[in-house]
Amino acid sequence: MQLLRSSNRQILDLSEDNELGLGGEARIYRVPGAHSLAAKVYHRPTTERGAKLAAMLANPPEDPTAGQGHTSIAWPSELLLSSDDHQQVLGFLMPLVQGMSPIIDFYHPKTRRRDHPLFNHLYLLRTARNLAGCVAALHARGYVIGDLNESNILVSDTALVTWVDTDSFQVHDATNGKTYRCRVGKPEFTPPELQSVIFSEQDRLPEHDAFGLAVLLFQLLMEGTHPFAGRHFGPGEPPSLEQRIGAGHFPYARASGPTQLPMRAAPPFESLHPALRELFVRCFIDGHTQPGIRPDAATWQSTLEQVEGDLAVCQENEQHRYSSHLTSCPWCERQRLLRGLDPFPSRQAVQLGQHLHHPIHDRPRPSASHRRLGPTSLAAAPTAPPSPPSPWLRRLAIVGGIGLALLLVGFWIWAIRLALQHR
Repeated sequence: MQLLRSSNRQILDLSEDNELGLGGEARIYRVPGAHSLAAKVYHRPTTERGAKLAAMLANPPEDPTAGQGHTSIAWPSELLLSSDDHQQVLGFLMPLVQGMSPIIDFYHPKTRRRDHPLFNHLYLLRTARNLAGCVAALHARGYVIGDLNESNILVSDTALVTWVDTDSFQVHDATNGKTYRCRVGKPEFTPPELQSVIFSEQDRLPEHDAFGLAVLLFQLLMEGTHPFAGRHFGPGEPPSLEQRIGAGHFPYARASGPTQLPMRAAPPFESLHPALRELFVRCFIDGHTQPGIRPDAATWQSTLEQVEGDLAVCQENEQHRYSSHLTSCPWCERQRLLRGLDPFPSRQAVQLGQHLHHPIHDRPRPSASHRRLGPTSLAAAPTAPPSPPSPWLRRLAIVGGIGLALLLVGFWIWAIRLALQHR
């Protein structure tokens, strides 16, 4: 497939050998001879897509980590045109993102412990801060993400983030006053006022992004728990997440409706810094009916920077970082509740490979040479081999066996005679 680069009219030859991925709307290719670039080519290019991309190229956002040599926002850098006389916009060039993982791999405890075991709470806070910084930069240029969720965010082992699929954002073209809407969205990241709307007919606002951002930040800092997930005590089936969002059932601030308590697997809400708890309540409770008062991305960014500077280090495990307003380490307590499974294993445990094993579940099962010492004992001391049975017990067993056999024979003889009498 041959395409024309809009900047220099150079022919770009893309083949299956260069393909990096396939999505519902486009294919992604590595650009031959340009190791830092990727090409996104639409399955069904349209005039509207081309106009939207042109508006994005004319007004790029400020990248918060450009000074560090890192791309936080994979923004289109050049249009790709058809090589015929029509020169239709078929796609675009963008930075090639490498060496990063989906954000869910970091906030999900199991995958974090397996793939990024030294990514502690400090790094989760820094990821959250960098995430908020990207959203603030986009909003400053008049963009709204719209479909703000975990699937379009990549994270490095140093807590740097990169937003991908930026061409799905809502784009306003100041030259003609037209708004190119974001047509999709995930219900679990959608604010209550948009739960039942048709996205292709709705202009998104920064306060809508503020809700989705708060959901993502909550998951980052609360071990992957969704802020509206809770234990259901009412009659009937538990409501879905989108129903709970629509009803404002945030179980960490007050009991409301059938969802009254947080999930048992979630860390205590009180383990978060008071400033963070205040922002979450402001977003999910106060902002339920007043979207405009939800904390914006810049507020989250500055608050997270403050909280990061107010961390304490556990004396038992330096990988346990926690808010200094607490009198004891919440991660040590969580490790005890998880029966030894450490959410942030020590460097020594990682070096020895012990972080992948559950201290309880991975113990060998008691064998025949072990006995249970008590109701909570998992292993025991070896016992002496069993003594052979005494001679009189052996004789008794033999006699009992013979008697049982004679009884069975007598029963069958009686049954046969009874059957013959009735013939």
